[in-house]
Amino acid sequence: MTRRRFVFWVGFGLVGLGAKLRWDGLDKWAAAMMRTTEPVPPPPGADAAQGATPVHWTVAGDSNWHWIEREEYVAGRWKLTGTTAPIHRTTGQRNAAGRDFLDDAFVPPEMKFALRQSNQSEVRRIIDLPNHQPSAARKGRHGRPPSEWLRSLYADEIRIWLKTIEVPAAGVIGMTVWTHLTRDHSFEPLKIVGLTEPEQFKLHAAAHYGY
Repeated sequence: MTRRRFVFWVGFGLVGLGAKLRWDGLDKWAAAMMRTTEPVPPPPGADAAQGATPVHWTVAGDSNWHWIEREEYVAGRWKLTGTTAPIHRTTGQRNAAGRDFLDDAFVPPEMKFALRQSNQSEVRRIIDLPNHQPSAARKGRHGRPPSEWLRSLYADEIRIWLKTIEVPAAGVIGMTVWTHLTRDHSFEPLKIVGLTEPEQFKLHAAAHYGY
């Protein structure tokens, strides 16, 4: 069992206990635990499907600054290969001094969108309910974005979790559900590679339901 899979099952097992004891902050805590683990390898053939070395993009930051990190899957491991210049959450000022930062032109549009949304991440963390349970606040903004914990999972982990929930269907009009999940709900494309279309639709419904 990999370290990431162990952490996933530990966090998954605490959901019921946390709900009963009304522990606060588990959503943020579980997402932070998942981020400390190594991302799972891409599915077989993912690099061929992408036509290049698999790339993993992440919005990162602290209480004052945020930025985008790029990792590439090289020789069986994910390697950090660049970060964009930090942007101040409040002023929007870019701090490009002292390092050779990744040019924004290389960053996918959906990640730039996710970075803009992260301006309000501290507010979202406060109103998000813990224990990976539905939140009226998340539902009220049409599931954009879902909880940090849910967005930290990869396809094989999402597939396990989806089997444990029942949610009302939520449709997508004018685009594929994949485009909607990655563009409008802030899911990272590489993390949901491998989900079938029915699984993508159920994940979309879960986001709208408030998870």
